[in-house]
Amino acid sequence: MSHLDLADGLRILNATGGEYLDHQAHLRFAWAVLDEADDVSDAARVLSLTIRHVAELGGNPGKYHETVTVFWIRLIAHLRETYPDLKNTEQMAERYPAVLDPGLPHLHWSDLDSPEAKTRWIEPDLIPLP
Repeated sequence: MSHLDLADGLRILNATGGEYLDHQAHLRFAWAVLDEADDVSDAARVLSLTIRHVAELGGNPGKYHETVTVFWIRLIAHLRETYPDLKNTEQMAERYPAVLDPGLPHLHWSDLDSPEAKTRWIEPDLIPLP
């Protein structure tokens, strides 16, 4: 069982840029959670808990998107495994510039706006993930 919980997620979020999450802040947050998580599934769980919580506190719970969240954590974990010399998200973006495009998930799914994709992980239907 994981040792990370919502309090850890909020601590990591605060350390990586606070509550306002633009795309690069999301990347830094995901990177930092991967540093502490037991594995990718654990990191996805903590990211989901934390981002969902912040969205609810901000009065916009519908903004949270499960498939997109899991996509980014899986992609970042894959890039970290593929390029073990990467030390941070800046180096990751230099090596793989596409990671800076918040629209990248749309290349993998035909309909990310479905209620199903927003509430649970949906496998890509256009381009599979590595």
